[in-house]
Formats: sequence, C-alpha cells, structure tokens
Amino acid sequence: MTRLGPLTAQALGRSPFDDVVDGEGEDDPHAPTQQYDNRGRPVNPETKRMNRDMVRSHNEVMQVIGVAEPDNTPSTAEVDSVRRYFNYEDAVGTRLLRFGRALEIAGVWGINGMRLRILLYRRYADISFFELFQHERSQRSISSALITGLPTFLGGHVFKMATYWFYPFPRKNKFVNTALSYIRVHLQLYVFLQRLDIIPSARWFPSLSFFIPGSPSSPIAAPAPPKDFSVSSLVQYAGAWCVNSIPFVSYVIWGQIWTEVTGHLWQEFYGRLPNTVHHRKPPPPAPPLPPVTIPETPEPVPDVDRPQPEPLSELRSEDILEDIPPEAEPSDTPPVQAVRRPSAFSARGEDYGSDDEEDGGISATLISFDVEATDSTDAPPGLWSAELRPSTGPEGSGYGAAIQYMDTMLTRLPACLASDIFTVISGYVLVSPYEAVALRLVARSYRERMGLPTFDIHDTNIFSGMTLRGVTNFLGLEFLHLVIAGELWALITGLAQWFHITEEEWKLWNEIEEAEAAEERRRQGQI
Repeated sequence: MTRLGPLTAQALGRSPFDDVVDGEGEDDPHAPTQQYDNRGRPVNPETKRMNRDMVRSHNEVMQVIGVAEPDNTPSTAEVDSVRRYFNYEDAVGTRLLRFGRALEIAGVWGINGMRLRILLYRRYADISFFELFQHERSQRSISSALITGLPTFLGGHVFKMATYWFYPFPRKNKFVNTALSYIRVHLQLYVFLQRLDIIPSARWFPSLSFFIPGSPSSPIAAPAPPKDFSVSSLVQYAGAWCVNSIPFVSYVIWGQIWTEVTGHLWQEFYGRLPNTVHHRKPPPPAPPLPPVTIPETPEPVPDVDRPQPEPLSELRSEDILEDIPPEAEPSDTPPVQAVRRPSAFSARGEDYGSDDEEDGGISATLISFDVEATDSTDAPPGLWSAELRPSTGPEGSGYGAAIQYMDTMLTRLPACLASDIFTVISGYVLVSPYEAVALRLVARSYRERMGLPTFDIHDTNIFSGMTLRGVTNFLGLEFLHLVIAGELWALITGLAQWFHITEEEWKLWNEIEEAEAAEERRRQGQI
C-alpha cells in the first residue's frame, strides 16, 4: 500500500503542462462532457466522489481498529471563539466578585461597628445578647449605625484607586510608598474612631491637621517642649515622642498582623473549598504572534530596566489569588506502552476534490508502526522488528482519569467569596485580643488629649472585660455576620449561575449572531 495514488493517476493521464491533443473520429453522443479544473486538469465529479468515499471509509476502518488517530486539532475560528468565551467569563466573574465584596462590606458594616464597641467599652460586658440590639437602638438611629464612617471609608478607597491609577506598580520610590501608606493608615484610623463614637459622625472627612503629628487633632500627641538644648533634655524629648506614638504604632502593627493572618487563612480556605482550579481544563492556546522582521543592522536600544514583579505588600485586596496545583512530577520509569511516532496524514484523494469539498474531508492518520529492538539475545546486532499495536482506547491508561472543569473567574467566584467570608470571620476571632489592646490604647490617648473621661473604656489588659456575656456577645455577632454574609454569598452565586453559559450555548449564540449578520448583509446588498 503506497501513498502515491494521485501521482500514479496523474502519470497515466495528461499532465497540466501538456498540450491538449484532440482525438480523431466521431464523438460519442452519450459520453459526458469532459470537465477541467482551474489548473487545466481533467476532472470527473463521479470519480472524485468515489475516491473521497474510499479514502474516508479506509480511514474510518483504521480508526475503528485503533491503528489510526483522528486529527482533533481545532481550527483558528474555534480557538478564537473559545478565547472570547473565556474572556467573557473572566470579565463577568471579576465584576461580580468586586460587587460581591462591596455588598458584603456594606451588609455587615453596622455589625462590625458594634463588634468594635464590644471590644472597647465596659457597658457591653454586662448586656445580654438579646438586649444588645435594643441598647444600640436607644443609643443611635439605624441610619447612624449603618452610615457612620462609611463616607470616610469610601473616600479612602477612592484615594487608593487613584494612587494606583496615577502611580501604578512597580513602585520603586520608597518615600512615595511610605507617604501613601501613612495617609491610608490615618484614614482607616479615622474610620475606627468614628465607629467608636470618639469622633462625631457628622465630620465625614478628617482635617489636614489630623495627618500632622503633634497637632491638636492628630492621634500622635506632641510632648512638652524641652527645658533646654542639652543632650539629656533632647533625649527625654525624643523619648516622649516615642511614648506618645505608641498607640498609633500599635494600631499600625495590628494592621500588619491582620494582613499576614488573613493572607494565610485565605490560602488555606481556598485550597480546601471545592473549586475548579485543581481540576481545570487547559486554557485556550495563545494567538500566534505576527512575524517580526529583524533588520540587518539593529538599532541601538537604550538600557531600560525591566519591570519587576509586584511586591506582595503592595498587592490590592481586590486582586484574585489563584491556587495552582503543582504539576505532576515526571516519572523516571519508562512507559508501559511504546511512544508512537507522528504518522503521516492521508494524501490520497487530495487532488480529486475541490477546496469546498475538502473542508469536510478526511484528516485521519494512517497506520503507525512501533519499532523496537528484538528481545532475542542470539540475534545479530542491529536487527529490528516492527509490530502493530492498537491505540489507547477507553480501557487504556487514560480511562478513569480525573474530571476536568472549565476554570474561569465566573466558576471560581463562589469559592473566592466563601474564602473571603471565612477568612474575615476567623481573622476577627484570632486577632481580636491584640485588636482590643490597640483600640483601647488609641481611644484612651485620644480621649485624654481631648479632656474626655475614660472610665467607660476597658483597661489595656487583654483579659479586661472578658466576661461570659462579653464573649457571648462577641461570638454571637460573628455568627450573625456569618449568616448575613452567607445570604449575600447565595445571592452573588445565583447571579454567577445566571450569567454562566456553557461552551455549547456560546457556540450556538455565535452561530445565531453570524446568521443574523449574514442576513443583514444580504438585505443591504439587495437594497
């Protein structure tokens, strides 16, 4: 069996480069009119159909017995359609994730403020959990409980987004990074003081003096000026500055601890929750790069530093973390089945069909041989034998493999939001002892500077106010936080399921759009 069928058929007939020689004698009236293709070769539609059917049936038999392999390489249009489908899923999933996180923050805003007041004030340690909301209702209105500190929080978020827009990563200027972090920490502290009823809620934004250490409204109080300019007086003055900045520094340290703890917790929760990352399908191949012509004389290129990866401390909380499973380690043992070499595609019948007919033609691989050395030791060296082996079927090594899922931002959305919820709640419980100490230090120092009493604030000791009712109120609020966040998670997950479409639906949608576009072009052509 050879692959020179078209060449042999062409040798028996006329070459496209030969002149047409008319025969002598009378023409047969029943003979069909000879047809020629665009290259001047004689063609016969019936013969083309027979050759095409023979090649197709031959390749189908080869595939059934397991000797041939089908060509499953997708076309460029299919790859582009799959890529656009993945882009659609990622775009919708990212928007829903941001909306879900914003909704979760707004939904439990009042509960988080109540949690902070439980850690700070003594009166909450003597109130039962069922009387807690009645006490809050008597102290402030519902709008005040839900809005206090929210304008400052939104302003700080807008400021952070603006800094990312005007000064994107990577940020190499440490002074600019320190200044931006200093402003953001002050805005966060201002929100905490408002929710703790230390700063009136009517003041939506802090004044400029709040950011200047030593000013009347700054969280860092200015010590008394030194008596003289001696070394001892200056050292005492510097030490007084350090002592006055302890509450602010403790709050900054609490922020760092919170970031580290929640970062590890998020990874743990996301890795243990069911998601599509661990069993995902391979992403669509990247589009081929356009050919780049290299000039004969390369132009000098300025020496510019390449951008470095973003530092972990500068990553936004909105960035999506992906837990990519490690690849399987390669095995040193040889495979049981011999590796099959790439076999040639069927070329027979290629010259018998037109381009339109060959689009649905045959793209199957013909017989493949596995050549191995003989096991006989008495055979002369260099002797080889060929053996036909069937391809791997359903009972082969691929049978029973792990199920692969389509992995996009929309399919990862439920696991991401659930990881956020579990991380925040567990982080509040784990970091609450140090958080209570930091809040009490800041609140006491700020009230003392303003001349306000501090008898209703717990001592800075961690165990101060740790009563059964106080712990019950704290844990009860966290459970209520979990219930509300769970309802919001169900809402966002339902929206994600509503926006999600399968690959078959995406292809059908594209076909309908293409048909409508073709119909519109046809109507415009008729006009």
